[in-house]
Amino acid sequence: MPKHRRLWWLIVFCLLLGCGPDTIFLRPSLDTPAQHLANGNALLVQEKWKDAGREFERAKELDPFFTEAYVGLAIALGRDGDFETAAHIMNQARQTATSEKQRQAIIEGEAQLHQMIVDQGFFK
Repeated sequence: MPKHRRLWWLIVFCLLLGCGPDTIFLRPSLDTPAQHLANGNALLVQEKWKDAGREFERAKELDPFFTEAYVGLAIALGRDGDFETAAHIMNQARQTATSEKQRQAIIEGEAQLHQMIVDQGFFK
């Protein structure tokens, strides 16, 4: 009888162990501003504006001075038709820019936003 009882407890233990929550393996290398920027840019190419915006927002959360994330977010917002917020975000990007490369990214982003506005027919 004791052998059966041990076997029964072993089975119960294994079942309970198998029913626990899944282990979440964190991948810190994937939660970096640069990775979220890359994800956001890939989503822009796929025309998934809101998803891209979320990636750029996460990049900003991780690094509030990551100029390229602000530019990407502004472009995503512009593609989604929210030009007013896009302009506000682009102004924030200007405040974070410290290098010529960052300033160039802002210039290119502003050119894209301007073209979006022209394409919408706001300016002729």
